[in-house]
Amino acid sequence: MEQPEDRGPIVKTRAGADVLAGSLMFVFIMSAVTLSLLPVVTNQLRIELGLTDAQIGLLTSVFMGFYGASGILSGIGASRWGGRLLGVSCGCFVLGSLVFGLSGGFEGFIVGRALQGIGGGMVIATSIPVLAHALPPARVGRALGILGCGFGLGSMVALFVMPAIQSAGGYRAVFLTTAGLGAVVGAAVLSQKALRVRPQHAEGATSLKGLIVSLGAVLTNRRALILGLTNAAGLALGVGALAWTPSFLQDVHGASEATSVYVIAGLGAAQVIGNPLGAVAANRWGKLGVIVGGMIAILVTTVVVGVVPGIPLAAAMVIVAAFFGMFFFPAMLACLPEVVAKPEQVGPATGLNTSMGFVGSLMAPWLFGLILDSGGRSKGS
Repeated sequence: MEQPEDRGPIVKTRAGADVLAGSLMFVFIMSAVTLSLLPVVTNQLRIELGLTDAQIGLLTSVFMGFYGASGILSGIGASRWGGRLLGVSCGCFVLGSLVFGLSGGFEGFIVGRALQGIGGGMVIATSIPVLAHALPPARVGRALGILGCGFGLGSMVALFVMPAIQSAGGYRAVFLTTAGLGAVVGAAVLSQKALRVRPQHAEGATSLKGLIVSLGAVLTNRRALILGLTNAAGLALGVGALAWTPSFLQDVHGASEATSVYVIAGLGAAQVIGNPLGAVAANRWGKLGVIVGGMIAILVTTVVVGVVPGIPLAAAMVIVAAFFGMFFFPAMLACLPEVVAKPEQVGPATGLNTSMGFVGSLMAPWLFGLILDSGGRSKGS
């Protein structure tokens, strides 16, 4: 990737790079928290509000659809406005959580999840261009290892902390608490100069014409498209498992609700471990080997979940699949700045990658819900 002449990194020290990556990690935590909330409130939505499994699955699919749609737009926008878009992302987390928490019906829930999805889709699509612009290339890999931990940590927050909040105040308390967390994270992120500075590119590169040219170059970049397909495959497996593993363990293996939810929290812990280890492995053995090995491992373990006997083995396979789901993630993201020709193309490439990943997983939660409905699982139907 060509570098602009006479443009040095904004953050030059290792400590500064770690602080920047840590700040982005907290926004990624918010993205994971909002994605992971539905398993916590699923039973209440079924029993008290009469939602079917297909409707609950559709709420996750709506989240993922808007996640993907906002990814490509925010990736393009990040080339022009940089980390300022993360303030918009946190605003969507806050507004979407408020709408969901204050609603009492399916229509309001759909709007709330759509807004949350828009916020979630902006995180990675904005963060990768920010890191590529703000840090020396040698520090990007470590920063991605820190950033990626946010997904697992967010899952753990949602599924360790939120069940207690749900027990005390129901789904409204869960989503209103999430709104408060989003406001705090947004204020903290925008306090950092590196996230408020607009990126500097060649003259005309971030004009409307320049951004369209960059997007066109990315859409015809075979290596960028292959990375997008890789993300789509990994997320199609991971999102379906995240959305429906609690119900699967309860219905097929007779697990208690608490057991199945805490298994998914264990999934979050595995993701926290998998991401930095994947970054280390990519640095030692190469990005391609980590991507291919991680994809094969997540496919095999996800298939095995459906056939192994007993709660312990099924839970173990889910957790192993979660580990490998994040193991390949930093290597894939680190490849994006390397497969494009110019710095201003990093944003569109990341946006395309995000969109392909989440559009690929769009239908999985809804289809899982339809399968459960056809088996007579839905209490709300």
